[in-house]
Amino acid sequence: MGVSRIDRTRPVAPARFQVRTDWYDDADRAWWDEAGPARLLHAMNPVRVGFFLEQLGELDGRLVLDAGCGGGLVAARLAEAGASVIGVDASPASLAVAERAVPKRFTPLAGSLERLPLASAAVDAVVAADVLEHVGDLPGVVAELARVLAPGGLLLFDTVNRSAWAWFVAIFGAERTVGLVPRGTHDWRLFIRPAELHQVMLAAGLAPVALAGLVPRVTPALVARGLATRRVDPPRWRIGRSRLASYVGCYRKHGGRAA
Repeated sequence: MGVSRIDRTRPVAPARFQVRTDWYDDADRAWWDEAGPARLLHAMNPVRVGFFLEQLGELDGRLVLDAGCGGGLVAARLAEAGASVIGVDASPASLAVAERAVPKRFTPLAGSLERLPLASAAVDAVVAADVLEHVGDLPGVVAELARVLAPGGLLLFDTVNRSAWAWFVAIFGAERTVGLVPRGTHDWRLFIRPAELHQVMLAAGLAPVALAGLVPRVTPALVARGLATRRVDPPRWRIGRSRLASYVGCYRKHGGRAA
């Protein structure tokens, strides 16, 4: 598939992209070793979850779906904040790790995001963290997330922009040069431009609430050190205006009352 023909508002056939998932096989090390394969997620997690919690507000008594929950990095923070969390993931090994990591207010469910094992309007909010840039059928997944969301509920996410800068940071830098994430974790063709995701959200009956950049602090010195040593610590992250690399967002399902 040529770059000029990429359109994430339409499903991408599985034969046209490749995303590595075998590192989940060593699930305990993969998710909770801060020096392991998920160390970049650990670095960004406080910032992105902070954005999610700010948008969600009071969580006591609310049911939140962590879509593609992995080993529970986000679910743990949501549960600590008072939410009852349902974690859906296709990996039984990752779900077992999440269940150990989130001992209270957490229900693991095995299933795919394309066909969620939940009734319509079942949850008060949905979080899709580090998920959307890994699925081929983006419109189908977003429609499913919207289906299980109650009217007036929030869908929150972080994802990666399909930009030259994102390719340089996430693939050339993080994967190929310094190994912050396992090589092949991402396929640049699945990265999502904000305008594409906005169109998909609108089609699923979701209205925008907030959008911001999830900005890595990548300095010339960090780039030079990475090229020279092939090893750097994960960058610091912040919420900012630039959406060239990654971004976070919040959309609300039509109907119901605003929080």
